[in-house]
Amino acid sequence: MRTRAFVVAEMLLALTARGQGPGDAARAAREAAGRGQTTEALEQVDPEVKATAGILIAPLLQDKARKAQAKGGVTSVAVEKVDTVHADHAVVTTVTHYGDGSTQADSGKVRRVEGKWYITM
Repeated sequence: MRTRAFVVAEMLLALTARGQGPGDAARAAREAAGRGQTTEALEQVDPEVKATAGILIAPLLQDKARKAQAKGGVTSVAVEKVDTVHADHAVVTTVTHYGDGSTQADSGKVRRVEGKWYITM
């Protein structure tokens, strides 16, 4: 007979094992890029994209950080919408909020690779 605590533990383990969702990957990448955390942002990029275009991505991320700082820095990023294309691909719309009160909506593709979601092209 299972105890209530055991059932709750199983549920928590199952939720943890699922990992991040497509919106989490997009939000984390946009937050890191906007705050100038290039290494953290690159961790959210699809490994295949990094392998072929990695040298071009870091300058783009640095430019995004400069633009964000000009707007007072990123204060938060919210996931507005996730459109699932199929099980391993989705399009995520995020809204970035800046320190000067402005916002910016962006949409981008994400892809699941071996259970982890990454931003992709």
